[in-house]
Amino acid sequence: MFKKIVILTFLTLSAILLLPTAAHASQYVTTDSYSLSRPSYYHNRDTQTHYLWNQQHTAKLHNTKYFPHTTWVAQKTALLQHGTHVARYYYVVSKNKRTAGWIWHGFLKSGTYRKQVLATDGLSLSTALNTTDQNQLNLFVIKQLQKDGYENNNHLAMMYDYYMSNHLTPDQMSMAAVIQLVRIKNLDADKITTVNLPAITNLAAAIDPQHHNAKLETMGKGQLGLKIVASVEKALVANHDTTYVLYPTASGNPTNGQIAFTLYLYE
Repeated sequence: MFKKIVILTFLTLSAILLLPTAAHASQYVTTDSYSLSRPSYYHNRDTQTHYLWNQQHTAKLHNTKYFPHTTWVAQKTALLQHGTHVARYYYVVSKNKRTAGWIWHGFLKSGTYRKQVLATDGLSLSTALNTTDQNQLNLFVIKQLQKDGYENNNHLAMMYDYYMSNHLTPDQMSMAAVIQLVRIKNLDADKITTVNLPAITNLAAAIDPQHHNAKLETMGKGQLGLKIVASVEKALVANHDTTYVLYPTASGNPTNGQIAFTLYLYE
């Protein structure tokens, strides 16, 4: 009887010791993990339940169902192997940096979340373009670009303001010299790209592409601001940058005026 008890105990212990090995085989194993050189923007594929996990895929951190309007910034990527199945995951962080986790790439769609696509810019510009109009346009562009995942760079703005207030150009005083003189932190002159966007010389066409009705811009129903946003975003995508400073210079009037741009991009 004693021998039977010993044998049964040994078999029981053997079974228990074997359990972790079986559990280990069913775990997710991380392979090919690395940080993305540039952040990528995504939003939820649908409104169904999908989870953000810890990297070991053992704990559910957040349900994407409760973040329907969130833009996710992918910072890392990895292959997670589960048995014989291998899948690509992204480590994503919400734009407000309060929510983060690993999610299967198929649950995401490329691009930022946009609650609505604007048909008009809602601006009411003067019949003669002035500084107030320039400020209106700049503020509109900044707000729209922020919604689309691009941030206005305050450090770049400090540098540019120094040039403007002293009537200087980078040819007269280098960016590195201004950065050192003004003591601007977190700004590297070698990472700044200057882009001269094509001036909009046919404002009526930008305001109303279909009928060229320039009066729409004085009524808040024009598309000039949207045209500028699209132009800036094109330059940002082409240069793989996410932060910027834009300075539009308007002259003339909505019928036969023009708007020129100075755009600084930062890696």
